[in-house]
Amino acid sequence: MAQKMKAGDAVIEMLRQEGVSHMFGIVGSSFLDILDPLFDRDDLRFIGVRHEQGAALMADGYSRISGSPSVCLVTNGPGVLNLTYGIASAYVAHSPVVVLAPSASRSHQNRGSTQEFDQVALFKPITKAAFAINKIEMLPEALRHAFRVATSGKMGPVMIDIPRDLLPGAEIEFDLLPPDTYRSGQTRSRGDQGLIDKAAAVLSAAQRPVILAGGGVQWSNAGDVVCRMAELTGAAIVTSYGRADAVPNDHPNYLGHLGRLGSLEGIEAMRQADTILAVGTRLSQSTTFYDNRFIPADAKIIQIEIDPEEIGRNYPVTVGIEGDAKAVMEGLLEKVRETEPRPNQQWVSEIGDWTSRRASRLQDEEKLSGSPMKPQRVYAELRKVMPRDAIIALDAGLAPNYGQDRLNYYEPRSLITSLDLGGLGFSFPAAIGAKFAAPDRPVINFNGDGGFLFNAQEFATAVQYNLPVVTVIMNNGIWGSEKAYQRYAFDERYVGADVVNPRFDKYAEIFGGAGFYVERPEDVGNALEEALNCGKPSIIEIPTDPDEMPRPARLAEVQAPTQG
Repeated sequence: MAQKMKAGDAVIEMLRQEGVSHMFGIVGSSFLDILDPLFDRDDLRFIGVRHEQGAALMADGYSRISGSPSVCLVTNGPGVLNLTYGIASAYVAHSPVVVLAPSASRSHQNRGSTQEFDQVALFKPITKAAFAINKIEMLPEALRHAFRVATSGKMGPVMIDIPRDLLPGAEIEFDLLPPDTYRSGQTRSRGDQGLIDKAAAVLSAAQRPVILAGGGVQWSNAGDVVCRMAELTGAAIVTSYGRADAVPNDHPNYLGHLGRLGSLEGIEAMRQADTILAVGTRLSQSTTFYDNRFIPADAKIIQIEIDPEEIGRNYPVTVGIEGDAKAVMEGLLEKVRETEPRPNQQWVSEIGDWTSRRASRLQDEEKLSGSPMKPQRVYAELRKVMPRDAIIALDAGLAPNYGQDRLNYYEPRSLITSLDLGGLGFSFPAAIGAKFAAPDRPVINFNGDGGFLFNAQEFATAVQYNLPVVTVIMNNGIWGSEKAYQRYAFDERYVGADVVNPRFDKYAEIFGGAGFYVERPEDVGNALEEALNCGKPSIIEIPTDPDEMPRPARLAEVQAPTQG
């Protein structure tokens, strides 16, 4: 039955129908009609941040951990412009973030008015859809369409441009429909059965199979079926870059993640593979570097991807199956089981050797000495006390990247990183969003000193909302990833690579949080335990070795080609 209500009330009611409980943004005059209904209700919170970029990154972090849509709401012009990096981050991660973006009043558009620009054109390359409405009657279907697109297929952000004069004083008559009447909900594409049969035959005949689990495994909660397939076929398991939580890291077949600073043992297993089952992954640059360092040229590849345009895009496939990672894997597992596969015991034994070798390698890092500490030693100490259910946010940059292979992830949705976008400043706001999504799980953020200052102002947001997020800052006083290029490609001619920082532990205390300063390895674990138990947002500052700069994986891209 149609209902009549104020336009702002209608927006809130529709968001609640979609299960939205948090909106992230900064209060603005262009959307007060949407905020006003929140004064009298507590089932939907507006989270006021200190910079719109932080709002978008919090929404991204929220959706990655909850698996549900989130909403950003900011003022037109510069407020919308400030969202772009965070929304691009959500686009790369396939996070269903819906942006409600006020724009200039209709009578002021196309006249160079205050805070006016083409917002839709700006957002089209970084969203699944970006569109504008110009009549209030369009609002209900616009919201339905936004959530329909954001949550269907390979999920991702959607932006709705709403002129700021559209809502004030307006009433709207509409049907408040449940979401399952206008979008697909939990429907999962199971893939073509003929292709599944073909893939099962290839996999059953494999002598050295490896399963490469990507983001699709996370979004579809397919980690369990991936592990069962590995056990059935004797396959090793590796994960794509930034997706180390796709499977429990204590599974005996798990060998770590690929890509930059990836697991040596996982990389070696991939190099020896005769068959690769790539599940929910694009085989992107950050994972494979688009060459055969990780993907053997003669390996048979079975690629399962929900987006058909990604199948075979980066590597030729033997079998490509369009569909949901979990649904396809369940069908494939059933078919492979019918073939009664006989795992290659020599390969299974080698996987066990690699698992032991990896554990020993990481344990040896507990012996690394020197002051300031090496980041590997920091992670070695943290592993001893890290809660099993912790959510880890890793920023871009050198020091956080060490954590991808050196921390353990046991539960689904335990790791959030900037992925292929690789932007600094991602992790701290994303960690705050994660804490809103999972208030009962410990959330630990890892930054370098440079990356933290990109969005350090959001520490005030964490304090305001009493979110005990722990941030570990490894302070080496340099732009480490970039200085490494100058070391190896420009004969140590350093320009712009060194920085001067404040005491970050004092920064936390000034804002009302807790600060810890740690210089000795034996104090690292105690500091983390104290921070986790202090009940406040906190920062653990750890000076780290500025000379620890491994050779960049993309070094060849900044070097002049050899003249032949």
